[in-house]
Amino acid sequence: MSRISYSVKNVKVSLAFYMLVLLLNFFSRRIFLEVLGNELVGLSETVMSYIGFLNLAEMGLTVAIANVLYAPLYRGDREQVTELVSLLGWLFRLVGVLIGAAGLLFAAFIPWIFAKDIAGGLAPGLIYAAYFTFLTTTLLSYLVNYKQNLLVADQKGYAVTKVFNLCLILKVLLQMALVEWAGAGYLTWLALEVVFGVVFAVWLEAVVRRVYPWLRSSPGLGRGLVRKYREVFAGARRIFAHRIAGFVLVQSDKLVISQLLSLSMVAFYTNYSIIIGRVTTFITGTLQNSYAGVGNLVAEGDRAKVKLVFWQFNAMYFWLGGTVAFGFYMLVNPLIGLWLTPDRYVLFSQPVVLMLVGTLFIGLVRQTVQYFLNAYGLYHDVWAAWTEAGLNVAISVWACLHYGVAGVVAGTLLSTGLFVLLWKPYFLYKRGFREPSGEYWLTILKYIAILAGSWLLVGWLAGLGWLPSPTTWGGLAVNALAVPLIYGLVCGAAMYALSGGMRCFVKLVADLLRGAWKKWRAKLGSGGR
Repeated sequence: MSRISYSVKNVKVSLAFYMLVLLLNFFSRRIFLEVLGNELVGLSETVMSYIGFLNLAEMGLTVAIANVLYAPLYRGDREQVTELVSLLGWLFRLVGVLIGAAGLLFAAFIPWIFAKDIAGGLAPGLIYAAYFTFLTTTLLSYLVNYKQNLLVADQKGYAVTKVFNLCLILKVLLQMALVEWAGAGYLTWLALEVVFGVVFAVWLEAVVRRVYPWLRSSPGLGRGLVRKYREVFAGARRIFAHRIAGFVLVQSDKLVISQLLSLSMVAFYTNYSIIIGRVTTFITGTLQNSYAGVGNLVAEGDRAKVKLVFWQFNAMYFWLGGTVAFGFYMLVNPLIGLWLTPDRYVLFSQPVVLMLVGTLFIGLVRQTVQYFLNAYGLYHDVWAAWTEAGLNVAISVWACLHYGVAGVVAGTLLSTGLFVLLWKPYFLYKRGFREPSGEYWLTILKYIAILAGSWLLVGWLAGLGWLPSPTTWGGLAVNALAVPLIYGLVCGAAMYALSGGMRCFVKLVADLLRGAWKKWRAKLGSGGR
């Protein structure tokens, strides 16, 4: 299969599972909030954030080895692929031991970290149960599931998507049934997390053996290859700093809120962040093979093709980012108002929602530059990662003390905006493309002007009163279809007229659809005979 064929297959699989999981989460979160309560749901989300901190022990080894894997996969060098997967297995076994030891040490501080919640009546046993549950599932990903990185690097991430989401759907269905109708409690909910963590590990191993029957990797073999692949460790040291920044940006908000506000406020904040996360994960997950595809493209060395793909991705992500951000701003509060029980949630004000929109937009449009930074192995800007992380924590803590949850969101928005939108593109042009970045800034300013103009126009149209009120499910459904569609058409038309990258992207999509139509016609014709 070609690079584009793999990407299309990944889109199909991701889209199908996204719709299923989105629908399931819509019902499950309401049930869990109503039956388990805000405090226990907030506890789970807070504990997972602390476990994310332990995951920093991975030190970027996954990305570093993926970068080294692109070339042998492109050449079909099975021997080197086996060596690299073996090295990854040995390194991850060490990381798993390190995380396990650090996790046991961290557990000693739980009574102090959750002192406010324990004083409020939360049982310490439940906190420890949640902590060791998520620690166990995390260890499985290092000790058993490390081979999934080969599938992703080889543009077969759709296989991981299938297994992961099928396990997720079965797990959540059982959790819902037992909690809602069988009267089970939080401990049963946690037990199913462990059970399906094991199921996912066993199932994934079977998939890897089927896809790569020739793969005879082992952690023991990897131990003797450390000196041969020293470049992996050189890259990992730089990636580690970026992992810290990524953790801070994704996880620190919940930790700051839990420590300075409450676990219940974590649950309220997560009502918004889970929607942002689902939308971002859907788009980036649907296109996750693009990471490997861009890596292989850079390995080929065709500079003209690299730049062409770069501008196609940029146009696509700015258009998608603007459309999704506008829809989120217009619809998120009405959605939460209808979705959750009124006495169990807090709706954020429009200024806070607007800042959340900014983080959602940045999280999407950053993908293009990140694809190419990964492909070129550009992680040398360690200072930027540390500065971004420090700035985020400092602003979030100070602003949370003065402005509550709004200050936390503002800290994330400011730190990501400075480094993701300004520094990262400059660094890519200087060290990756090795050319001036003027064309990038001119194009991006043009995109932002188009997005802003479309926002004002469509916002004015939506405010004329011809759309039904989104305070009912029917009205919300009409708005959810009409508002993003109108914005997408207006913004897309303007970008098509003014952007060569957008025209190339539309042509690529048209060619793919035309090819799919011909295949369907041919299949239909052969079936008829």
